[in-house]
Amino acid sequence: MNNYIFGIFDAIIISAVYYLMFSAFEISTLKLALIVLFAFAVTLFCVISKKIYKPHFSTFKDYYSIFEGVAIAGAFLLILLFFTGADQLLYVIIVFNSIAICLMMMLTRICYTLYHKYLKCTKNVLIVGAGQDGKLIAEEIKQRPELKLNVVGFLDDNMNNIEDEDASINILGLTCDSEAVIKDNNVKLVIVAVKSRMDSDILTDLVKGIPLGVKVWRMYRFYERITHKFLVSKMSVNWLFYDCVRKRALLYAYLKRVCDIFASIAILLITLPISIIAAIGIKLSDLGPIFFTQTRIGKFGKPFKMIKFRIMYQDKIADDFDDDVNEISTDDLRIMPIGKILRKFHFDEIPQMINVLRGDMSIVGPRPVREEVYYENKENIPFWECRNWVRPGWCGWQQLKVNDPVPEQRVGYDLYFIKHQILIWEIAIFIVFIKRTGEISKPTGSLFI
Repeated sequence: MNNYIFGIFDAIIISAVYYLMFSAFEISTLKLALIVLFAFAVTLFCVISKKIYKPHFSTFKDYYSIFEGVAIAGAFLLILLFFTGADQLLYVIIVFNSIAICLMMMLTRICYTLYHKYLKCTKNVLIVGAGQDGKLIAEEIKQRPELKLNVVGFLDDNMNNIEDEDASINILGLTCDSEAVIKDNNVKLVIVAVKSRMDSDILTDLVKGIPLGVKVWRMYRFYERITHKFLVSKMSVNWLFYDCVRKRALLYAYLKRVCDIFASIAILLITLPISIIAAIGIKLSDLGPIFFTQTRIGKFGKPFKMIKFRIMYQDKIADDFDDDVNEISTDDLRIMPIGKILRKFHFDEIPQMINVLRGDMSIVGPRPVREEVYYENKENIPFWECRNWVRPGWCGWQQLKVNDPVPEQRVGYDLYFIKHQILIWEIAIFIVFIKRTGEISKPTGSLFI
């Protein structure tokens, strides 16, 4: 949530500074809006590329990243002005704008850090239900000290049985004791983590015992909020359906498709020299086909042929070969010399831009899986097929959060992405993914599983 707040403040700062400076010139409103929008887009793109939006932001390196991102944006705008022969006064304005934006962005983070460290009070949390769900959410909270939350204990009507099983659990009383427990422990947040449906007596006790001003969360909703993934075992496909359908705005769909087309064309053009070298190298290695295609599952379970550069000798590729799996390394004798280079820097994934242009895939979305994996997990993992309510992606939220996910983790992150589809967020995922891919030289290519 802090990242969204910082993003909003940064957007306001950048647009306000450029607007105030350029509004001093006698130009039309439309021209002013276009100039501010362009400068805003360039600056925001550069600062996002420096990965300043992350859970922990406090080191000198983080503040330097802000300076570097704003400086790169300013340098780009200055170069653009130079080639357009603009007035020299604009050079001074761009430099002044960059300094002002940089200082104000740093100041917002310094103020937030001081507030979070010295002024923000730690909130006491009471968990209703001391079973597996209660213990799970308590552990997640303890692993995130930056939340400033302190679990004071549990309420549970099966207190004796639970204490016998796990003496480490701090049972403060029954649900009927909620009023006294909340008052005595200054509780500000109550999390309901009861598996079974609660009867009217228990609900009445909680309604009567929870005073005004105390926030109440259902366990799986709070889990989603702090982990940024779904707790699949607690979710309902019904509310996921409504969340997904509610997001189906025509404007969003069209803009996403336009962004996919422009991004895929740009990537294909930028990497064209690499693709030509790769194609020649693959062809000279064993005279086999340049591309490797494999059936993957797309939107609504529709199969499609996903395209990659072939990295293995033609006679070494088995029918069930999957070069997305982690176990395949560059030391594998089946991999061609050119394939080792392609695999190391993930260049073998470039041809998937053709899938994006065809509409089989999107730039950002759940990673497509093989048919066998899809049908196996569909039988064993709850809501697995819900991943395919949207187009599969070349990159995605899950890949940024965990490199080697088990199926339960993958579907949790993917469904979280489906629920929270926002174009700006997807653009940020794409930018961070490109930057991270450039920094990673692991031969396994685990980002693309």
